[in-house]
Amino acid sequence: VMEEFDIHDPEFTSQWHIMNPTDRRFELKVVEVWRQNITGQGVVVALVDDGVDMRSPDIADNFFLDGSYDFNDHMKEPQPKLRDDRHGTRCAGEVAAVRNNFCGVGVAYNAKVAGIRILSKPISDADEALSLNYAMDVNDIYSCSWGPRDDGKTLEGPSELIRRAFKNGVEKGRQGKGSIFVFASGNGGSHGDNCNFDGYTNSIYSITIGAIDHKGLHPHYSEDCSALLTVCYSSGSGEFIHTTDLKETCTNQHGGTSAAAPLASGVFALVLSARPDLTWRDLQYIAIEGSTHVDNPDAKWQKTAAGRLFSHRYGYGKMDASRMIEIANAWKLVGPQTSLVRMSEKVNLDIPATVELNDALTSVITITEEDVKAASLARLEHVNVFVDIEHAVRGDVSVYLVSPENVISEIAPFRKRDNSPDGMRNWTFMSVAHWGESGIGNWTLRAVLENDRHGMGKLNHWGLTLWGESAQA
Repeated sequence: VMEEFDIHDPEFTSQWHIMNPTDRRFELKVVEVWRQNITGQGVVVALVDDGVDMRSPDIADNFFLDGSYDFNDHMKEPQPKLRDDRHGTRCAGEVAAVRNNFCGVGVAYNAKVAGIRILSKPISDADEALSLNYAMDVNDIYSCSWGPRDDGKTLEGPSELIRRAFKNGVEKGRQGKGSIFVFASGNGGSHGDNCNFDGYTNSIYSITIGAIDHKGLHPHYSEDCSALLTVCYSSGSGEFIHTTDLKETCTNQHGGTSAAAPLASGVFALVLSARPDLTWRDLQYIAIEGSTHVDNPDAKWQKTAAGRLFSHRYGYGKMDASRMIEIANAWKLVGPQTSLVRMSEKVNLDIPATVELNDALTSVITITEEDVKAASLARLEHVNVFVDIEHAVRGDVSVYLVSPENVISEIAPFRKRDNSPDGMRNWTFMSVAHWGESGIGNWTLRAVLENDRHGMGKLNHWGLTLWGESAQA
């Protein structure tokens, strides 16, 4: 392969995510895409991070200054300044390290990378919002390996200003086709954290990426959730991601879900290079269709209405660049987005302590065929679940959504570290497990307490937003 693609980069033989010497099942399958002369040309990936070493020999030729800005020090060049500002450079190398005689190569080695520096100092909501829309006519993909604390007890999301920036990006970015926001699911897995308690990763506008290691196993740090779309490669089982580092060095120690997200961004760059006309929603469909099964006993796969298997741990499976390109080449663009919103009446029901879902608090919202017709909803994509729940210990509450097709989303699992007395007041969860359903029928919310040592919980009310493809072209 090195001879075929004229690769002389010394670290290439260690880049197992491109070619896995011990098990070819667990690699990105990008070499097959390169053979079709698809290497990321024409696509810009912005690393929203702690800066990018634009002078690195592995980055310089693919660096795109026009898409870059330093929001921490308010200057154009996003050059790393602090001693530990190395993360963004490592991520940039994963995406588009230059094919030369230095370190390794990026999965989309002819794509361009921009640096948007926001992580090196505290930042205002206004600047964070600006960073996510920065140069959105030329930046195609925003790779984001950050979010609220992954400590198993935080419930936090973007402010209204930042939420508007996401919406603005998908509506106006890429000349109206929509900016692609890629987010790491989070590294709080070993703390019992879940990416549905993070308002960035559970946004319908972001593509949430979990991790899988070089042996195809789930790393302890990678967070599960019903908003997880797919998984990509990263550290675990004694191996790491090999990529570019600061000051003309390489690293063999990059990892976490924050290394999985840039690799996914690189794969999306390949897809957009082949099909620049794809919208932000098309790319999510292609990620679902183009992910392949992970045959692990911890997956707890469920068959979905669309006939695909979904796991809260692996999403729709592991990313396969070759398969995604094959699907993208034949892809017919989806119609416009529509939505249907339904709120429950005041419920005011007690949440019991039980391990049996059948004994859980149960509340139903019924969606009729007339509702779906009135909303012109042809097929479901994302489902938002809004809840107002009170309990003295938030982490003792677990919430499930059961669709009319009997697909179960564990939207809020128990969290042992979460002792907050604040409950889940007006919080919106998200699930991608119901993709392809009609939406018609009874949607059932079930809630249980892990124990009753702090009394009963209370569900005040809840609601659904069914997002999907419009029947009207």
